[in-house]
Amino acid sequence: YFASPGNQMYKRQLLCFTRSFFGSTKPQAYSITRVLNGTPLQLYKIVSEVNNYKNFVPFVEDSFVSQRDEQQQPRKAGLKVGWKDITEKFECLLTCKENEKVHARSIELDLFHELETEWKFNPAASGDKCRVDFTLLYKFKNPIYDKLSFMFAPQVTNIMIGAFEGRLQQLKRQSNRLQKL
Repeated sequence: YFASPGNQMYKRQLLCFTRSFFGSTKPQAYSITRVLNGTPLQLYKIVSEVNNYKNFVPFVEDSFVSQRDEQQQPRKAGLKVGWKDITEKFECLLTCKENEKVHARSIELDLFHELETEWKFNPAASGDKCRVDFTLLYKFKNPIYDKLSFMFAPQVTNIMIGAFEGRLQQLKRQSNRLQKL
């Protein structure tokens, strides 16, 4: 754990697997933990509503929820992600446990053999804070992409969690403005 300039606690953990010259034999995984200024419910709502990702997550060109369960929680959702000349559209099966976690496993992939994310939300020791554990697990079909991606996984993971933290702050500002009216 280490403290950031904003006095937030961070924990970084890099999980590396045995690799050959042409890529990994197993999926790569990267995890990060942060304590954010929001409740587990607030963060759960931001992460589980995949249809809003196009409004705040970098590289997401489109996002949608195509199926919901009996409690109206997202069950199946999709993204269209783009970076330079590479565009990937895929759908994921979601497992959502309100206030606890959101797990997404891709079911349609052209670029990846495997792609999964998991967000876990736990109340932090003080006030309206939440400990967020985020894990990204992936394996590219192209061994060159797989090899190159190893260098960028930490940055991508930080960009992702930063986007959700920014969305939390934006929604809190909007809520504060509405309360003042």
